[in-house]
Amino acid sequence: MAGGGEGEGGSKLTKKYAETYLKEVREMFEDKKYKYDMFLEVMKDFSTQRADIVCVMGRVKELLKGHSNLIQGFNLFLPKGYEISVDEEKASPEEKISEFDEAFDFITLIKERDEHVYLDLVNKHWGGAGRN
Repeated sequence: MAGGGEGEGGSKLTKKYAETYLKEVREMFEDKKYKYDMFLEVMKDFSTQRADIVCVMGRVKELLKGHSNLIQGFNLFLPKGYEISVDEEKASPEEKISEFDEAFDFITLIKERDEHVYLDLVNKHWGGAGRN
């Protein structure tokens, strides 16, 4: 979906897709109707030109925060060249443990190969911690 562009100038979106998308947004905010109402207000502001595309993108990104599927779906309505970036999700605890294990193995390898390089790294990044 890089660059948006499926809205104006790109392949035409169907009315059915737009209806389906709005239904998804409404269902997502079923327990927070005010957020759905805010979303509709943003769309109204854009269609009446009370808000420009950049403003709309910022407001939609904030409203849909944490719902990357809805943000990606919204990108399809944006004019060519515009896209709301979807922030990467936080790593799961398992991924963090795996990354830590890899880093630990790498540091251990450095220590085994050249203790002077290891000590330089320790002094530089941890203020001398780890000296025996």
